[in-house]
Amino acid sequence: MNPTPVGSFTRFLVGFLTFISVSLGVTVGVNAYATGQDAEQQAASALSAMLSKK
Repeated sequence: MNPTPVGSFTRFLVGFLTFISVSLGVTVGVNAYATGQDAEQQAASALSAMLSKK
């Protein structure tokens, strides 16, 4: 049974959009994690600087 061009394109489109969605989700997740780590590090550095200036 030969696949139809429309069926092949539909499978390609679904796979491609799934790949793009997963990639975007991973990118957003990693970015959110990194931003949180940076904010935590900045807060710790600021607190350390305030305490050492006494």
